[in-house]
Amino acid sequence: MKKEYIFGLLFFSGLWGISEAGLGGALYRANIPYASVALTVIGFVILTFARVYFPQKGTATLIAALAMLYKFLNSPFFACHLLGILIMGVCYDVVFDVFKMKNRSLSAAVAAYLNYALFALMITYVFRYEHWVQGGFGKVIEHIVITGAMAAVGGALFVPLSFRIAQKLKAKFAMPFRLEFQIAAGSISLVTTVLWVFGITMYFLS
Repeated sequence: MKKEYIFGLLFFSGLWGISEAGLGGALYRANIPYASVALTVIGFVILTFARVYFPQKGTATLIAALAMLYKFLNSPFFACHLLGILIMGVCYDVVFDVFKMKNRSLSAAVAAYLNYALFALMITYVFRYEHWVQGGFGKVIEHIVITGAMAAVGGALFVPLSFRIAQKLKAKFAMPFRLEFQIAAGSISLVTTVLWVFGITMYFLS
């Protein structure tokens, strides 16, 4: 089980990391408004699939830490983006493992708001990131109330749906996170290997 767990962490963190490095990079370069909302929903969906297969406490935080590493290897260094990924994983764990609310839509919404609140407060008042310090308290409130609300709605819609889809997949493929030549396990093994080989190679080539 330990091998499957580690392999699962690498698979889900690789997916999340490449979405942050690829899609996230494209959205931020194009200055798309509220780009973090789409990335937050994608992150929550990935963490939800991971939770169905690996319900152990702290899993989302471990996946977030590895996804943060993947983004670091494949994107220009922005400390705020890396911090955002880690906080998202921690908030997901706190809400789903500590609060343990029965309603998944509500849980996702709370996790989104908590994520946006902690990020805005920490990046502004703890790490004192210049862009956020200049924006002041108004930028903090806008990030929590407006952008956080968008992410909360997205999470409330897609997290329960992801749970249902993941549970159906698990019923068909109980544990595909192992190095085997069966179709499901083999496909995941290939994707995981390609993701991390690509990520590490691009780091050394950049």
